[in-house]
Amino acid sequence: MNLVWFRNDLRVNAHRALQQALSEDGPVTALYFLCEKQWDTHQVAPLRRWYVLHSLLELGEQLARMGIELEIVDAGTFTAIPSLLTQRVRELGVRQIFCTREYPLNERRRDEAVAAAMAELDVAIHGVDDSVLVPPRVLRTGKGTPYTVFGAYKRRWDAWLDSHFQPPALTEIADTHRDGVFHDRAVVEQALTRVPVSESLTGQWEPGEKAARQQLDRFVTRQLAGYQKQRDFPALTGTSGLSAALSAGTLSVASCYQAAREAMADAGMREGAACWIGELAWRDFYRQIMAQFPRLSRGGAFRPETEWLQWRRDEDHFLAWCEGRTGYPLVDAAMRQLVATGWMHNRLRMVTAMFLSKHLWLDWRRGEAFFMEHLMDGDFAANNGGWQWSASSGTDAVPYFRVFNPIRQSQRFDPEGEFIARWVPELRHLDNKTIHEPWKQPLLAGEYPPPIVPHQGVREAVTESFKSAKKMYDELGSAHE
Repeated sequence: MNLVWFRNDLRVNAHRALQQALSEDGPVTALYFLCEKQWDTHQVAPLRRWYVLHSLLELGEQLARMGIELEIVDAGTFTAIPSLLTQRVRELGVRQIFCTREYPLNERRRDEAVAAAMAELDVAIHGVDDSVLVPPRVLRTGKGTPYTVFGAYKRRWDAWLDSHFQPPALTEIADTHRDGVFHDRAVVEQALTRVPVSESLTGQWEPGEKAARQQLDRFVTRQLAGYQKQRDFPALTGTSGLSAALSAGTLSVASCYQAAREAMADAGMREGAACWIGELAWRDFYRQIMAQFPRLSRGGAFRPETEWLQWRRDEDHFLAWCEGRTGYPLVDAAMRQLVATGWMHNRLRMVTAMFLSKHLWLDWRRGEAFFMEHLMDGDFAANNGGWQWSASSGTDAVPYFRVFNPIRQSQRFDPEGEFIARWVPELRHLDNKTIHEPWKQPLLAGEYPPPIVPHQGVREAVTESFKSAKKMYDELGSAHE
């Protein structure tokens, strides 16, 4: 018996572990461990749980049509998995397990414990790097160390894929098994009753592999050509919107890359396709950083000297940021979009993260956690990488000098104020000049609050704080590592 252990790879197409299992002799079965208490520990957003559970329902039906039974085992936490898996392996007579590797520390510790348990049973585990395009430990610098600067990494990443990439394969769903039954459907449906999300929120999204593949096709057909020019403007539908599908694995990153490479043959789409490939490279980059620097999974900063930064603790400011009441219209519009939809435009993720960590001078880890608690596409590596980049505690060749001006960002990327008017309706009556700085016309701004902190002087204060932290680290910190 061959067993496919599904994790964040909830699809049947372009799924290397499933395809390998099907290519082996013997029957195939499938397993998914439901770990709701682990979700609590990992601050998984309710909307993401809803997306994963509904995608599991579709996956179970698809596998049933292939004659494969998907068993859902309620494990609670990762620590229970080795013994539960041992029990099922013995009962089913499993000789081989196929799965997609995961890179955060808790997942790796789980897999190490499982590997030890399976070794005692003489059960082989075949892990594949199917959530990335380039496996995390393949690309190394001339010194044999991991790449920590994206530009250099991207050049090697492109070159490696030019010679190694294999187009993903579709999985045949045999007609003879169309009447198969997903027996554990009730287990998933019961778990859905424990997810506190409203229909107004879930109605905006469509989970599952079928929807993800259709969304990819729409993006390539309608938006990829203009992606490079439109992706930074939140009022436009200029991004792929595929982050949730990639995070839960209802769509493979290989399918996205293949679609982009094919689009490169069209001169009119080449610029947009190349830009989108760059975003897929960022996704791989943060995963290889996560895999090779375990302290990131323990809440640590990539740059150890930034652990000496003296963050403020202002609960009123943090709450104002969470609720979209900072007095900076673009920041507030973005935060309200996140809470209302479970998603935020990528440009605005940078703007809001930099505002929290540099204007409010609040620890970036608080914002990272808030995002995970709300994001439908909450992906630990990408979220952590983005927050540390914005806070200048992460992988960045030019750290603390970068401070976004939220007013200039607003004027540049929402010039007509359309996005602000959509999410901060109390300002929708203002013209496209006043809406970016409503405090200059307080009689027109109504009850909208003035800025809770000024922008002027932020860069200078940030620069001095980082210099002080570096000095303390040089004098005291490095000796304690």
